[in-house]
Amino acid sequence: MTTPPEPRRVPPAGVLALVGLLSVAVVSVLVLAPAQPRGPGAPAAAFSAVRAIDELEQVAVAPRPVGSVEHARVRDHLLATLDARGWRTEVHQAVGATDFGEPGTQPVALVRNVVATLPGTDPTGTVLLAAHYDTVAASPGAADDGLGMGVLLEIARTLTAEDAPPPRNDVVVLLTDAEEAGLLGSEAFTRERAVSLGTTVVLNHEARGAWGTPTTFRTTSPNGALLDALARAPGAMAESASEAAFEALPNDSDLTSFAAAGLHGFDTAISAGGAHYHSPVDDLEHLSPASVQQMGEVSLAVTRHLAAADLTAVPRGAEQVVTTLPWGLLRYPQGLEAPLAFAALAVAVVVLVLRRRRRALTLPRTALGALGAVVALAVAGLAGWGVWWTALAIDPGQASAVVGEPYRPTLYQAAVLLAAVGAVLSVVGLLRRWTGLDAVAVGAVVVLAVTGVLVALTVPGVSGMLVLPTLCAAAGAVVHDLSPRRWTGPRAAAVLLASAAAAVLLGPGAWLGFDVGMGLGGPFSAVLAGLLVLLVLPVVSLAWPPRADRQGARRAAWRTAGTPVALLVLAAVLTAAGLVVNREGATPPRQEQLLYGLDADTGQALWASWREPPSAWSASLLTEPPAALDDVLPHTDGRVLAHGPAPAVALPPPEVAVLSDTRRGTDRELVLRLRSARGAPAVGLWVDAAGASVRGARVAGRDLPVHGPRGPWDLGFVLEAVPADGVEVRLLLDHRADPLVLRLGDRSADLGLVPGSAPPDGRLLVTPELWVTRTARL
Repeated sequence: MTTPPEPRRVPPAGVLALVGLLSVAVVSVLVLAPAQPRGPGAPAAAFSAVRAIDELEQVAVAPRPVGSVEHARVRDHLLATLDARGWRTEVHQAVGATDFGEPGTQPVALVRNVVATLPGTDPTGTVLLAAHYDTVAASPGAADDGLGMGVLLEIARTLTAEDAPPPRNDVVVLLTDAEEAGLLGSEAFTRERAVSLGTTVVLNHEARGAWGTPTTFRTTSPNGALLDALARAPGAMAESASEAAFEALPNDSDLTSFAAAGLHGFDTAISAGGAHYHSPVDDLEHLSPASVQQMGEVSLAVTRHLAAADLTAVPRGAEQVVTTLPWGLLRYPQGLEAPLAFAALAVAVVVLVLRRRRRALTLPRTALGALGAVVALAVAGLAGWGVWWTALAIDPGQASAVVGEPYRPTLYQAAVLLAAVGAVLSVVGLLRRWTGLDAVAVGAVVVLAVTGVLVALTVPGVSGMLVLPTLCAAAGAVVHDLSPRRWTGPRAAAVLLASAAAAVLLGPGAWLGFDVGMGLGGPFSAVLAGLLVLLVLPVVSLAWPPRADRQGARRAAWRTAGTPVALLVLAAVLTAAGLVVNREGATPPRQEQLLYGLDADTGQALWASWREPPSAWSASLLTEPPAALDDVLPHTDGRVLAHGPAPAVALPPPEVAVLSDTRRGTDRELVLRLRSARGAPAVGLWVDAAGASVRGARVAGRDLPVHGPRGPWDLGFVLEAVPADGVEVRLLLDHRADPLVLRLGDRSADLGLVPGSAPPDGRLLVTPELWVTRTARL
């Protein structure tokens, strides 16, 4: 927080200091890059990405949605491979039904989980290695979740390789079914098997992209023993604040089911390259072998440690906060979170008092500086948001269908960081003329410290990202101010070391934050970059000091204005370059999302999509204003979709047979058999809320939660992997009017049956759905 003596010219040392800080931040990011993949000649006890990818060439080459032929083939291959490696294998069959606690269409599935067990010699519990083997329609799922399958198969090989010691604890490989349909395989497994496993630690493996550093983005509580195990794995990366970011995303993972059942564990995933997620280009060509290697090495090391540990100690562990440094995990008890935040605030106040005594600032100017820091961070976030949304406004088709990402985001990411730094320096430059740089720097540290205290008290686990760099910067300023003035070198070293520590703590987050996507990660990374600029303002002042003479002051003013303008111009140039490299035809095929619905009662059909048309082709199909489409697509639960008329195809509707119908006053119990006449892998049923309310429902022998109406339906479900002869449905109703109106539907992914569904060259369909619906009156 110091302004050094002000020379007549820009000192080369100041520029070198800034370059050095930038280098520290860049190196901190590069050190965390995934490991180089190991080849087939790696030792038998070591993890090899090449061997894991060889396994994926058998299981991740075609879509495998629940109930498909490929889904069954992959399941058989997994069983045969694990059995041949000496694991005790079985198929766990059950009915999965995840209760999300709110009205709407209930996901249900007849699941077939692949379970392989390696018994322990003296078990204190179970180490559960988890991934899912199903995919969404049209995606080969090489990353989601072929990555997890490949990692688990390679780990399973190492644990039973020649000379591998037998584990103390039971080790179970669990490849869950129907994760994409709503975590249904893990729900069924934990409901039926969790109690028998004893103390269990889960290592769950996931992907929301195709490359990047695998990150443990959430753990169960208490996490102390879990993080102790993770810290022993070279290359492990974890961040307590990432759990809050995950909660902001429209995604979930099987760890939710495991944690709800009382199991302990980690969620680890890659998320860079999100444009490939849930699409036909989530294939082996785009999956990063380095990411496979890193995830595999870390999981293998953690598995070996836990397989030999006393797992009964896990529930007794303390709660810790964790972040990742270039040399490993930094952990401290969560109980220190608030004291550290108050310590940062206390040190910031000491800086304020010392500077005020030196008359380097006044309280009103410092307050203005603090307000300016808040404005600067807000402007940085807006700048980060503006880069991507400007690019989208110019070319909306470059965004992927599911998560809205470009295939090649690097230039946009660099533009976001430059725009953020330029925006912060613009605000600082304006304030500097009125308050002086000391007031801006100290005001920024004070307001950041106050914010850190508020965050520590209200959102446990998140404050470290803010508190630790603020504490470093403030401590460096105190050392500088309390050192004798003649100690020029040590005083400058204190500021530089404090700034370097802030760069180490914030630099990786500012870059890796983009992994969650440009829409959310862009503003987040921009704010972190702006935060870093505010904390290293003393070094900025070394390179751009004010001038005492009038001519020098005029030049300094131009320099103060010119630097952020140059950064903003460069950000605009990089944004334009991003538009060029992501133009149509220069990337993998652009993505379209399309649903087809046929109303068998009227013979009318429509196209629909969850997103606005990104191209002239989809705009020619989705010609009507967005609207709710509950009659034709009841599973959409009243949400508004883009849509347009479609050609009707002669497809048989789903069938329903009444097995029994019992009435007692307004009570009515119906037992039905629902089946797809066209052999679709999923069927659904919805009860019209106008004629009855549902008090109980059972599908394939599984009771479903009843949460009341949503839209026109009092209850609805979609059952995955329906048998050819259908499924039995039992409804207990408060029947208020005759006839009872049910809406029936079945779903497949074969949009090729519909004329006009094939996109033009250079485009591909993501998550295609073909629905046939009808009404039944009983």
